[in-house]
Amino acid sequence: MNVLLLKKTDLPSFLETLAKTRLLIAPLEDRTGSSFGPVEDVTAVRLDYRNTSLSAKATVFPQTETLLTFRNGEGEEWTPETPETVLFGVRPCDARSLTMLDKVFRWDGLDDPYYVKRREKTTVVALACNEPGPTCFCTSVGGSPADETGADLLATDLGDALLLRAVTPRGDALLQDAGDTVQPADSTAVETAKGLATQAEARLAPVRIPDNARHLAELFEADVWTDLSFGCLGCGACTYSCPTCHCFDITDEQKKGAGRRVRSWDTCTFPLFTQHASGHNPRMAKHARLRQRILHKFSYCPENFGEAFCVGCGRCVVSCPSGLDIRGILERLDQTVSAAEKAA
Repeated sequence: MNVLLLKKTDLPSFLETLAKTRLLIAPLEDRTGSSFGPVEDVTAVRLDYRNTSLSAKATVFPQTETLLTFRNGEGEEWTPETPETVLFGVRPCDARSLTMLDKVFRWDGLDDPYYVKRREKTTVVALACNEPGPTCFCTSVGGSPADETGADLLATDLGDALLLRAVTPRGDALLQDAGDTVQPADSTAVETAKGLATQAEARLAPVRIPDNARHLAELFEADVWTDLSFGCLGCGACTYSCPTCHCFDITDEQKKGAGRRVRSWDTCTFPLFTQHASGHNPRMAKHARLRQRILHKFSYCPENFGEAFCVGCGRCVVSCPSGLDIRGILERLDQTVSAAEKAA
C-alpha cells in the first residue's frame, strides 16, 4: 500500500478533490467544540481536536432514520439515496468502533440493509492521535493512538504535512485521486510518524479491566452494582456519546392516515427501555440498568463477538453530568472479580 506525504498547504485542494465526487464528512467547529458534519467549506475542517462530543457512528447508523412510509394501510420501503462518502479525520478509536458495529449489523448473515448500504459506500480516513485526551484509554482495550483498524487510510499530523498511509484498496483509490497534491514519503517522515505514535501511547495511563467475562457475569447479584450506580441519573448521555452503543427503538408516527416507521437510538439506561407491553419492567432499579450496560460491553459482547465493545475514547466520562468514570467502575469490578477468584 502507498505511503504518501501531503503538505498542509495542499490539504484544501485534496479535500476539494474528494468532495467533487463524494459526500465529505469531517470534524467541524461548533458550540460543543467540534462535531462531524457535511463539509461545505474545506477550510473549516479541523485537525486540532482531541475528540468530538459525539462519535462518527451517525454516518452509518443515523440517530433517527425512516424505514418506510405508509398511507391508508399501504406501506412502501423508504430507500433514500446513499452517496459515496468519505469520513475524514476520525480518530482511530472511532474508526475501530465501526468494525464492532459491523459485527452487530452483519451478525451471522442477518444483514441490516440500511446500515450495510451506508457502510459499503463509506471510506474512512483516520487521523492518528499525537496528543490523547485526559480521559482516553484506548491502549487498555486493545487499541492505540495510531491504530489502523477500521481505517482505509491513516493520516499522521507531522506539523507542516500529513503522512498518509493506505490501509485498504479504498484508501489507495483516494490517494490516486489526489494526483499531484501528494508526494512519496521519505523514510524520515515515516520514522517521525512512528515516534509520534510511541510518544502518544506512553502518555496513556493503563486501566485495569476485568479480563474474565465469565467471572464478571458471576457478579450479577453482587452489591457492588448498587454502589457503582449511586450517582447515575439515567440520562443516557454516556450511551448517546458512545461510538459502540447500538440499541434502537422502532416507532410509527401517523397523522390522518399517513405516516412513517422510524428507527431511533435508544439506551439501556432509560427506565422504560425494558418495559413490556404488560407493564412489567425487569430493570426498574437503576443499578440493574448500569449493570446491563457494563456487562453488555465487557461480558456479553466478548462472548458473542470475541471482543469488548469499548474503544477507550473517554466520551462517556466527559459527558456524564454526575462525574461517573467508567475507568473507575472497571477498576472496582476488576478488584471485585480478583477477590472472588481468590475466595473460590
